[in-house]
Amino acid sequence: MMIFRSISIIFKSVSKNMINIFFHYPKMIYMSNHPEKYTRDEQYEYCVKLIRLLIDTCNIKVEIHGTENIPAEDGFYLCANHQEKFDPLALWYAFPRQLGVVLNDEATHRPFIREVCKLIPSVKLKNSDPHSLVKNFAEITKELTSKHNYLIFPEGWYEADYKHLSTFHSGCFKSPQRAKSPILPVALIDSYRIFDKGYKTTKPIQIHILKPIYPQEINHMRTNEIAALVQGRIQEAVSMYQE
Repeated sequence: MMIFRSISIIFKSVSKNMINIFFHYPKMIYMSNHPEKYTRDEQYEYCVKLIRLLIDTCNIKVEIHGTENIPAEDGFYLCANHQEKFDPLALWYAFPRQLGVVLNDEATHRPFIREVCKLIPSVKLKNSDPHSLVKNFAEITKELTSKHNYLIFPEGWYEADYKHLSTFHSGCFKSPQRAKSPILPVALIDSYRIFDKGYKTTKPIQIHILKPIYPQEINHMRTNEIAALVQGRIQEAVSMYQE
């Protein structure tokens, strides 16, 4: 049933945005295939502009709370719970600062998502290749040290139980610890409704930005302890806001 709902939402989104796709998607493809012609900022801004246009056209509402908790300096590591495929789009739509993304390589080969992951800085994890994962997290450490912000979903995938988080993968927290970067916990609420209820839902997606965790708080901790700390803070917010 969920597959049919997902297909229905995609069909509605495409039909509502046919004109926008016709005019903007070809340029998106061109920019993604010719990165040498555009700056990192230009690629990001164009991609997010198109994401916002598509979401607004579909009348999907996204609310963001707690922007005062965003660290003043770039180079932070945003960790969020994962409810649906729509989660990164909601964050790019509403978040006021640039966010690269860490995601599973399998999700990056679909049309549109493929171009998004070329225009927005992306680290693609191949979980079946341990050697590749070491290189991936070394790349994330380098990016954080260079003052670029990154988004990750430490659960690794989304589950049917939206009120209870799956165990966060401790390996995800090696990079911010090594880069001495702040970790920014974020609770996503009602993102799942986009595919569960489609356009019938009037509830907005809520993004709750929680207080950051600074390096001095976690320097003495193991990565599994950091994972549990971040998960606990996000779980507390999800329990509070998710109906």
